[in-house]
Amino acid sequence: MTIQHVATNRRRFLLGLAAASTAAVASPACAAPAENPKLIELADALPAVAEAYHTAYRAYEEMHERHKAATPLAPDEMTDIGIGCPRTTSQPGEVEMNATLGYLYRKGEKFPRRIVRNSWQVRCEIDDYRRIKRQAKKTGDVAEYLRAEETIVGLKAQLAEIEAYEEAYRAARAAAHDDHERLYPIREQALHALADHISALMAEPDWTMEGLMIKAEALIVWNHLDRKEKIYGHLLGADWHASIAKSILHHAEAGAA
Repeated sequence: MTIQHVATNRRRFLLGLAAASTAAVASPACAAPAENPKLIELADALPAVAEAYHTAYRAYEEMHERHKAATPLAPDEMTDIGIGCPRTTSQPGEVEMNATLGYLYRKGEKFPRRIVRNSWQVRCEIDDYRRIKRQAKKTGDVAEYLRAEETIVGLKAQLAEIEAYEEAYRAARAAAHDDHERLYPIREQALHALADHISALMAEPDWTMEGLMIKAEALIVWNHLDRKEKIYGHLLGADWHASIAKSILHHAEAGAA
């Protein structure tokens, strides 16, 4: 069942309660007043605006998880096991990151690994052993020459593996960045549209209990967002809860009159 269907069914239920409440406080000789048509119009459009946001949000989150899962792992020769949270524990090297620039947690390991070797360092080591090899050749130290040559062979194998990883990581990072640049603005635009729509709905006067219930439903729609997204409502300075409280007091006073 779609969000729009759920919202429609819930709204029908809430409107039934609103109608009953209005009938309870209205004078038997007077017909219940009609609700603000602009408020009704905004309420009818809300499910589609909310669904557009959730579609954009899901597309971004699915992309994000896909790129995290596709991040290549650094070769063991490059890494040390993490000994603590990178935010609180000082450790050598740099923390291993996934393609979306979050900490990379490997299965079975409590903390992210540290990258302590890179291709530049290995190339420097190769150059050092080449100098040792040249010097051994000049002095006729065959054993030293052979040791240096063997070490260079091993370092070149490491270098090939490390360079392959670094290239794969750059490609993964570039792909994640491109998808972020494509999908994040759509998600943000949809969030702003939803917040603006709810703000407009809350700003409309509610003439009856039906309108109050409509505003309560709008808050429920916003509450379905995740915690970080809901912060945006506070950044807007949206006084939505105060609007609801004011309406409750207004209708309570009207019913007591």
